[in-house]
Amino acid sequence: MLNLTPSLTNRALDETLPSWGVLILESHHGPDFEMEFRVHDFVKMLYVISGNGHVHVAEDRHEVGPRDMVVVLPGRKNRIEDSPNSPISCYVLCVHRSLLSFDQQAVSALPLGLLPRQAHFAQRIERRLRRLLYQQLQNSPLTPLAMVSNGLEILSLISSHRVDKSDGLTDLSQEPGVDEMVAYIRHLDTHFFEATTIDEASTNIGIPRRRFTQLFRGVTGQTWLNYVQELRVEHACKLLETTDRPITSIAFECGFAELSTFYRAFRKMRDVTPSAWRRSRAD
Repeated sequence: MLNLTPSLTNRALDETLPSWGVLILESHHGPDFEMEFRVHDFVKMLYVISGNGHVHVAEDRHEVGPRDMVVVLPGRKNRIEDSPNSPISCYVLCVHRSLLSFDQQAVSALPLGLLPRQAHFAQRIERRLRRLLYQQLQNSPLTPLAMVSNGLEILSLISSHRVDKSDGLTDLSQEPGVDEMVAYIRHLDTHFFEATTIDEASTNIGIPRRRFTQLFRGVTGQTWLNYVQELRVEHACKLLETTDRPITSIAFECGFAELSTFYRAFRKMRDVTPSAWRRSRAD
């Protein structure tokens, strides 16, 4: 029978990086886990899967729980301290600073210490960490490239992560889930081509579907589908005006799986067909 129980460790795992400079570890602490302070020449990000405790970074002591993330910059001493009876399980991402040498400001742009909590962002990072674990286990010729590209993507997301309150939404800002919804909508504004269904979106940010639809309309004044299609059609208009690409290609790039759906949405939003809209801009 397959043993699905993770092996426990009472010591911090070895953080020796491979030649390509990216390492991902999955560490499940035993009841007697102890860790001495470490100092290293790479960027480290800790993602707490379960358990509670504190992460020491230099002179700071951060209380952590599930889905918390802590960034440790090169040269900063750090260690994990588990709470009694609640040992931590975590992912540890290590990216050597040499991979960031193309930009002298890259390391300084990263935050230090505990990141602001935000459920949608944490889920995005966790999915990428799981992908890295899978890639590391493949041990194929493509492993180094895949791990470097995904490791740098995670650092890029972390460097731009902010949790802002609901801009101007004073009537909603105290309601549970609004900060997560605002963060999701900001992500949607630049990733509308990835959007699939309300069910998947509500699951990803941990809000029940009915509550999701209420919050989404409260923040945007629109339904989820109308908002997504408006973003897609707006991008399609730019491509129709500035390129000579086929309409089919534009529809798929904007996130429409079916050409007929694209035509219906475009006519609804612009009152003309895509080809007619393109001709009107060329005249």
